[in-house]
Amino acid sequence: MNEATTLEQIVSYCKRLKVLYVEDHKESQVASLSLFEDIFGTVTPADNGEHGMACYIDKYNDSGQYFDLVITDIKMPRINGIHMIESIYKINPKQKTLILSAYQDETYLVPLINLNVSGFIKKPLMLDQLLQQLQRIFKEALEKRSYTFIENYRYDAKTKRLFKSDQEIMLTQNEVKLLDFLLDNGQHYCSLEQIFDHLFFEDPLKDFSSHSIHGILKRFKSKLPDNFIINNKTLGYKLNEAVYENQ
Repeated sequence: MNEATTLEQIVSYCKRLKVLYVEDHKESQVASLSLFEDIFGTVTPADNGEHGMACYIDKYNDSGQYFDLVITDIKMPRINGIHMIESIYKINPKQKTLILSAYQDETYLVPLINLNVSGFIKKPLMLDQLLQQLQRIFKEALEKRSYTFIENYRYDAKTKRLFKSDQEIMLTQNEVKLLDFLLDNGQHYCSLEQIFDHLFFEDPLKDFSSHSIHGILKRFKSKLPDNFIINNKTLGYKLNEAVYENQ
């Protein structure tokens, strides 16, 4: 793993990814799905290549966006992984793909190598191998660590600077921590208590105050587009998925 890219950065980046996971073996699907749902922002499971292709098309028709990553087995009924990936590349040649399979026969591997798939992992799935592959597949994005939002907003996570077009939006230290925390958590809601613990981690004796967190949130939201942050009275706060610019 590249020393310049920490485990924290990889996990943080993956929290915003939308993944299609195609696996026909139910037990393997359930086991891996549990891990994937902890790592990625959203995971759409499919039971075979035909189902996976339908999910891929439906995703674009519904949102105008493709999946960030397709993880698939090779040998499946109806449409196998090779033919599914061939069809996906015809639609989106830039699609990131990761093969997860027990098969190492040249009959399967050579066509995938010729297709220039993004990576391979041999079953059984190991977390360290998965993270290594993700670091390599998303190397450029991980090094850039930049987020583009609607209305020409852009956040550079390395320099901790937020811009609207070329104009910098000045953020307080707590607002930077808050934005990083929400980005790291992707589409998972963050409670007031979790936000408080993150912002005041270095001051463990500080008493929890929902009023102070509401104040930080209110001032921060005033610097952003409408509905940039959404909240649920029960679950807490998260970034609105719709604010990410289609890239």
